[in-house]
Amino acid sequence: MGTRYEQIARELREDIRSERFAVGAPLPSEKELSERFHVAPGTMRQALNVLVDEGTLSSKRGARKVVLRMPARFPEISKFRSFAQWAYGRGRTPGGHVIHQEWVVQTEQDARLLRLAEGEKVLKVLRVRTIDGSPIMLERTRYPAWVGAKVEPMDPSCPSVTNELASRHNVHFFAADNVFSAAKAGEVDAKWLPLDAGDPVLVHRRLSRDAKGTPLEMSEDRYIADALSLAVPTSGKNNVLSWTTLNRFPWG
Repeated sequence: MGTRYEQIARELREDIRSERFAVGAPLPSEKELSERFHVAPGTMRQALNVLVDEGTLSSKRGARKVVLRMPARFPEISKFRSFAQWAYGRGRTPGGHVIHQEWVVQTEQDARLLRLAEGEKVLKVLRVRTIDGSPIMLERTRYPAWVGAKVEPMDPSCPSVTNELASRHNVHFFAADNVFSAAKAGEVDAKWLPLDAGDPVLVHRRLSRDAKGTPLEMSEDRYIADALSLAVPTSGKNNVLSWTTLNRFPWG
């Protein structure tokens, strides 16, 4: 069963999944929730912090928690780590360079997922990424204007846009929706990666947000087939693998 605060966290997740509390909406106050669950404020705070840590709720102190996203069924792999952070964490050297970037007219998908104002343009960036000097991934990223204006003047060979945004502009990536799938490499992929058109690639689509739930980027990353594997532990009591379809979440 777990501790009382863990039980409350599970109930709140189900409240969000059933849309009792919608994505983008604030939760009731900590006092109201404490009364609902008949627990002390400290216990309620522990429960809320569980959902903050996994990226379901906002983290701003002194304000009501806001629902950032539907609760992940695999919270331990939903925490945000960029490509560069992943590489640094394994003692590898990330790198790469921008191939092309341009401001483009927003699409319906851009407007919906990045929450754009009408007429707002998007910075579209094509970037090849490397590990220890070897190209392993082609990154297609779209930024809302306020983020794109900070990304556009960066060094084209900047090893980590995420770290640069955090250190220079106080823009912090907090959570992301991630979908992985298999696909065939296209001509652009074959031009910049060591593969041929039609070869298999691992596709990683993500929508990244800050701690307030504000969208920061939408990206599609294509990895060469032998560059990356995913390890997802499961058991009878803890199944952290969730299946979805590309036309439903989060790009549907």
